[in-house]
Amino acid sequence: MFNSVKWTERRWKATILLLAVIVPLASLLSSLSHLGLPRPVVIYAKTPIQHVVIIMKENHPFDNYFGTFPGANGIPPNVSLPDGLAGTVSPHWINGTWTWDLPHSRSAMLAAYHNGSNDLFAVVANAWVPGLGESALGYYDKRQLFAYWDLASKFTLADHYFQSVSGPTIPNRLYSLGGQSGNLMTNNLPGANIDVMTIFDQLQAKGVSWRYYYLTSSLVRPLPLQLHHIALNFSLASNVVPMNQLPFDTSAGTLPNVTYIDPSADSLVSEHPPGSVTEGQKWTMDIVNALMAGPQWSASAIFLTWDESGGFYDHLPPPQVDEYGYGFRVPMLMISPFARSGFIDHDVMDHTSILKFIADNWGLPYLTYREAQAGNLTGGFIFGDAGRSSLGLSRAPPVPDMGATVSEWLQATYWPLRRNDSVPTGAAT
Repeated sequence: MFNSVKWTERRWKATILLLAVIVPLASLLSSLSHLGLPRPVVIYAKTPIQHVVIIMKENHPFDNYFGTFPGANGIPPNVSLPDGLAGTVSPHWINGTWTWDLPHSRSAMLAAYHNGSNDLFAVVANAWVPGLGESALGYYDKRQLFAYWDLASKFTLADHYFQSVSGPTIPNRLYSLGGQSGNLMTNNLPGANIDVMTIFDQLQAKGVSWRYYYLTSSLVRPLPLQLHHIALNFSLASNVVPMNQLPFDTSAGTLPNVTYIDPSADSLVSEHPPGSVTEGQKWTMDIVNALMAGPQWSASAIFLTWDESGGFYDHLPPPQVDEYGYGFRVPMLMISPFARSGFIDHDVMDHTSILKFIADNWGLPYLTYREAQAGNLTGGFIFGDAGRSSLGLSRAPPVPDMGATVSEWLQATYWPLRRNDSVPTGAAT
């Protein structure tokens, strides 16, 4: 039989125990506030974009994916280039979903560039493996890339977006993280003993949340963890997480302010030849669709791009802004509720334009001269007067140039961004 007296007595005891915990805790929190310890700070963006997501795929130039997209600066008519085998080859549709890998080192790209003629792609490929010249001038279209073309028709496609340097994957990805590559022009980062400051250092210093999702590999570490100052700093390194965490964060609405998605370790989905472009597209669209269905979509922007051109033909000679680049064009799709619909952005940009967008959106100084001079991705968006007028206010800081050492950068830029003047314990110097 239910005993109401005993039930009431238990409720009173539980209440007394709860108060015994809450009252001292409240007193402790009050005393901590008087000590001047920082309270959690929410860093608001200058535009309605509170969440930036960068998805960087692998090894395809603009003409290879969007060379026949209506209204874009695509493949010119009647192109015929030498093949290095006493013949010629012309751009043609690839009747398939993959090709063999092509030479795409810095020397191969500079040879194909041919002082601005952009006419030796087939020659370079055939010199590497006879017969690859045909693949070098091949392109895909809506038949294989329906989903990417659909995104381009509904959001913004940039057709003057260039890889940052004439070179392979790692230097270009470093530019997308740090506005420089420490003069590295190969993929041998572990052997180069290079450490550059990144957008992650800036975000961490200002309290803007970030995370780097990567596909795991037994052969290579994720790029940020190849930078010593990140690998040795737990507060930074803990934000570099395996890709299998992404679906949970997306559906739960716990994505950070800035998200980098790196599938480069798996050619089956990264689109690095000989990986299938349709399989890679499906992988990408699963992520894009999940983001669109997630609770943070209304304040998000996705930048979908490719790290470098992979040795394929692109007809537009890249501007040469310094001794390293730009390299050839790569696609850039801007996907957001605020992106212009069906718009083709003709402004000249490169991977450091991503850094510039993030810097302007959260009031960060530019990391390098390259970033300061980069074109701005904001032309692909409509924010209204308040959002648009708030951008473009950041200025290049009076700090060391692109060759700055880690310690120089820390002293000039990183620590002043922090909320106090002390150097945190365990920080890289």
